[in-house]
Amino acid sequence: MPNTTRPDSPLALWSVRLSALWLATGALAKLFIGTPAFLPEFIRNQTPFSLDVTYMLVIGTELALVALAFLRPRNAWWMLAGLFVFFDFILTTQIAAGEESCGCFGGQIKVSPWLMMSIDSALLLALLASRPWTTLQAVGAGMPVVVAAMLVSFVAPALYLRAQLAPAQAPEPGAGNAAAQPATPRWIVMDPDKWVGQTIYDIAQLTPWVEAEKLPTDGVLIFWRQGCSHCAEHLRALAGIDKGEQPITLVQIRDDLKDGRAVDIMPEGGHVQHLVLPENLQVMLQTPHELELSGGQVTRSLDEKAGREKLGLPAEK
Repeated sequence: MPNTTRPDSPLALWSVRLSALWLATGALAKLFIGTPAFLPEFIRNQTPFSLDVTYMLVIGTELALVALAFLRPRNAWWMLAGLFVFFDFILTTQIAAGEESCGCFGGQIKVSPWLMMSIDSALLLALLASRPWTTLQAVGAGMPVVVAAMLVSFVAPALYLRAQLAPAQAPEPGAGNAAAQPATPRWIVMDPDKWVGQTIYDIAQLTPWVEAEKLPTDGVLIFWRQGCSHCAEHLRALAGIDKGEQPITLVQIRDDLKDGRAVDIMPEGGHVQHLVLPENLQVMLQTPHELELSGGQVTRSLDEKAGREKLGLPAEK
């Protein structure tokens, strides 16, 4: 049994608590000002869950660990240490990819992966140097209190985010786009790969945000962003081979209007239609993304890689 009469090391306690406070800072920033778009690419690619659910799980897990760290530091230190090791691994992948911000605090607060790794590594070293496995002896709060606090820390953020992401209702037929659009949520997720086989007018992830009567029945529909260099390359190549033989609908996602414009050339002519999503609506979709349509039905969904192959562009290194 642990020796509860021996006082805990102040250094070990403060190492655990400082690490927990730093973790809480990132979790709360993600909760109140972030979106799933700023989750590390490794997590976005590897998660078996939707981006919404993954984001809520990340925030809930971090805050639950913070609660455990303050209530039972002796049980939490090794989890914090393991988490900081994982963070350093993720940051290493971001540095290798040349990313400018780690996304740890959402999109509004940009922090260099190098700086974040320095802080995380310093906290990890301080935690291990304090030898919490021997210097923390007190059991801490009772299990009912710990379980309740961790449960609240895990569930409350999910309920908060769910309230901000209530499903939008599609506009009434014939209603004007501006008048019929629902209140803008924190973000929306679009998963075009799941749209294949569906009628374009019945896609719940899309129809609340565009005028249904303007959606095409045939041709291609391409989602793009003005600041996206890959979109610029895609649209430039498409304009170079376009002969006006099929309808083209270009749908601009306008969640990057603060960024400089990269797109300079795109297809033009009477066969080209332009649609826009609401300004500053955060959309979880990597662009460019192309849909092929026939008879109002989505027949094919092409991500950036497939789109490059279709246009004959060289594969990215």
